[in-house]
Amino acid sequence: MRGQTYGPQVGTEPQVTGERHEVLRGFDETDIIPYGGLLEVLKIDAHALVPLTFVPVFPVYPPETAWMREPKTNIPGLILNTSTQRGRVAFLPADLDRRFGRDNLPDHGNLLANLARWAAKDSIPLIVKGSGLIDCHLYRQADHLILHLVNLTSAGIWRAPVHELISVGPLKISINLPEGVSGNKLKFLVNNKSRKAKTDNGWVSFKVKSIFDHEVIVIGN
Repeated sequence: MRGQTYGPQVGTEPQVTGERHEVLRGFDETDIIPYGGLLEVLKIDAHALVPLTFVPVFPVYPPETAWMREPKTNIPGLILNTSTQRGRVAFLPADLDRRFGRDNLPDHGNLLANLARWAAKDSIPLIVKGSGLIDCHLYRQADHLILHLVNLTSAGIWRAPVHELISVGPLKISINLPEGVSGNKLKFLVNNKSRKAKTDNGWVSFKVKSIFDHEVIVIGN
């Protein structure tokens, strides 16, 4: 897949604007990302943007034949649109989510994360910063929130079974508190500890020193 930002289309050809779309944040020095599937040519809405286009299959062996026969096409791999009600839609004809699940390529994961942020207009209530691979789930029950963190970090990530658990941390966590949840108190159910917390402009921030297998944190009064 080739990344660059196209503007609204004129006729059937997308017009190059020369500017990178925010979904390509972090790809400033990357123009091509791996892909392993095929795409069909689509008819694109006149107001849609096409940040990714398809590079057709080319030989990879022997090395002297490994060059792109057709480095640029108008075949869209990602289509972005904003509705009249200001809703945002991202359509991936290229199944990069499947490829990420299969190949675990960081570029695919970073692009999918950028798409989620763009579609949500960066209004994401949970931010977790730290090393390791952490599965995060945030729930609400009455006047409190429940955050479940599962440590998926291991020497054999993406393969089962896990031979060894590797402790990770510290993690810095920020949560945007909904109306009716104060966030004044934190209760760690796995470590069986409680502590007070401070909020700032509707957000509560705290650190988790380490996680071995998982942790459940109750945020409330």
